[in-house]
Amino acid sequence: MDDPKKLKRQKIIEIAAKEFAEKGYDAANINEIAALSGIGKGSIYLYFKTKKELFLATMETVVEKFNETSDAIMSLDCSIMDKLKLCLESLIIFDDDYIPFVILWSRYQFQNHPDFQDEVFEIFKDLRQPFCELLKEGAEQGIFKTPFPEVTGYLILSMVCMLIPSLQPKNLIFDLPVEKKIEFLINFVLNGLGCNNKN
Repeated sequence: MDDPKKLKRQKIIEIAAKEFAEKGYDAANINEIAALSGIGKGSIYLYFKTKKELFLATMETVVEKFNETSDAIMSLDCSIMDKLKLCLESLIIFDDDYIPFVILWSRYQFQNHPDFQDEVFEIFKDLRQPFCELLKEGAEQGIFKTPFPEVTGYLILSMVCMLIPSLQPKNLIFDLPVEKKIEFLINFVLNGLGCNNKN
């Protein structure tokens, strides 16, 4: 049976992720996080000594969640293109509870000055980059034509983020059905990288 304290700690992190994603670190209210987690204001400090500790634990959870998904996809016995499509789907198709973690990930991945940059950098050193891995492997096998596969992987990743509405200002959103977003990105890879294997 799961440890109740561990489950409560995870619940606090999930609530904190929403608070940090919506308001940023400075404006996030630790008392509000405690209330939404169903514990007293002072009780949250039984789990996290400071707001910063809670934030860093939340960022660790971001890395854990992304790595779990990446590991599951990368361990499959299927083609590079199939894995690439699954990676795209994992970012574009997700439930509402996952969105705050995606927002926090994108802030670190694509912004120059995240909160607690040095500490978060150490946490994110363990983040797996499946797009870069797949592009590198595909280039080595002659599937993709690019002299800089890892840079290309980051380019594809940034394009994915452009197609996730929750990561963009409202005035930049151009809406496409989910299946069209994935089709667009796959076609970009196939055509833009001169893919030799379209299966």
